[in-house]
Amino acid sequence: MASAEARERYSRKTEAADLQRAFTILDSKRDGKIDASELGLLFKRLGHKFTKAEVDSIIWEADTDCDRCLTWKEFQEMYDRCRNDQTGYEPRRLFNVVLFLMNDKDSKGTVSVEETMQILYLRYGRQLLDAQLEDIFGTSDLNSGKTLTLSQFMQSLHTSQVRQLNSRVTSKTYQVPPPALKKQAAS
Repeated sequence: MASAEARERYSRKTEAADLQRAFTILDSKRDGKIDASELGLLFKRLGHKFTKAEVDSIIWEADTDCDRCLTWKEFQEMYDRCRNDQTGYEPRRLFNVVLFLMNDKDSKGTVSVEETMQILYLRYGRQLLDAQLEDIFGTSDLNSGKTLTLSQFMQSLHTSQVRQLNSRVTSKTYQVPPPALKKQAAS
């Protein structure tokens, strides 16, 4: 039986390979860059409705040098920022597309509960895995056969992110706790 450390190393290596595969799928021109036309082509192939402005905006969110395309370095940086984001405020539209591609191991254009498990396990750990699967798929049952298209997957992740952001305590929602009742000394 493999140690937890060995499983973690294997999972990270697999995640890196899946990330490289996602970049290769998006880089249809094979020029080492991803631009809006390539992202639009992927959306069209997967049946996701989009506007040119939406695709341009998704690229812009991760384009750190403002050249309207993403290099491998920018792509990796976007992935790492979103993966490690604890605030929930990091733009994640491209990240969600990348997660879909990473999870769609058989390239059928859908992701299943079983396919999604590994990446969610890496991100959230064993304790939160079932809750995350429930949040995205509505079930954590590996035998459910539940699959999602790119559009459904992105909507589900967006809804989950909004729910998490809305559940946070803010200055508008913070309520001062009632004063503690002082225990009266027994007389």
